[in-house]
Amino acid sequence: MTKKFAGLVLFGLGFVLLLVLLSRLDLAAVRASLNHVGWLGFAAVVAAGLALTACLATGLYPLLGEKASVILVLAVRQLRDSAGDILPFTQIGGIALGMRVMTLGGVAAPRAMAAGVVDVTTELMAQSFFILAGIGLAAPALQADPHLGPYFGWLAAGALLFAAGIVVFAFLQLAGSHFAQALLGTASTTDFREAIHGLYRQRRRVALSVGLHIFGWCASGVWLWLLFWVLGSPLSLSSALAVQSLLEALRSATVFVPAALGVQEAGYAALMPLFGLSPEIGLAASMLRRARDIAVGVPVLLGWQIAEGRRLRPAAGHGASEAGELT
Repeated sequence: MTKKFAGLVLFGLGFVLLLVLLSRLDLAAVRASLNHVGWLGFAAVVAAGLALTACLATGLYPLLGEKASVILVLAVRQLRDSAGDILPFTQIGGIALGMRVMTLGGVAAPRAMAAGVVDVTTELMAQSFFILAGIGLAAPALQADPHLGPYFGWLAAGALLFAAGIVVFAFLQLAGSHFAQALLGTASTTDFREAIHGLYRQRRRVALSVGLHIFGWCASGVWLWLLFWVLGSPLSLSSALAVQSLLEALRSATVFVPAALGVQEAGYAALMPLFGLSPEIGLAASMLRRARDIAVGVPVLLGWQIAEGRRLRPAAGHGASEAGELT
């Protein structure tokens, strides 16, 4: 109950932030940018977004071993992202859903949990490199800004600490698995401990996962470049990569805000002036991204609910028939 209440409070604060942003910006300029997109432009954004999801999904593939399949890793990533982007969940809720998809895809539950945890860890490692590269690309604009320039050193130090924290997080996973086994002593905990230790011992697979995630994050910058081009306000590719990296840093820092509501919009609006565009263009970019997430995520989540319902229906029918036989 406390977690739900905290989630509602954060969601409410994000909604208030969004309302404040809408009240301060020229919404006519936002509409003008969105009108420039058209149906063909929106279709290009959606198609490129699906390709981006495929790129982001590749990091999980090396961690699943013999159970890996293109369809499974795509389903895990798309459901994880859709839940985190359009439902009132945090990104952590989306990650849990991804683990559930792996188990239904035939991966043993302890291995699915271990693969999910290691995948998030390798993705965060890749993200830390991506953020550092983005700060380097954005350094001239950040240092020239009178508001952000004095804090550039702190921003770079924070990114370095984030990268170091991910390494510590990986070690804590191993220590935590030992502690859980000693405390609980259950077979499932033992299986999870063996699974996560087994994955981290396969250093080539872990390194490949990090490399593929770096590729995925770079692809996200290319997708953002396309999005601004469709809006009629093109950015250079280096600027798009910088914006994407800084925005993802902001989303990671506010990971507990459901769907990053308000945070994403404020981030785009605040970053655009650094690269010669108006805050209204940033808000339009965020709204176009939201529209893309809804266009893809709603059918995906509905399909997931239908599949879950069909899976549970035979079990319910079997239980009812057994009850009838007993009577």
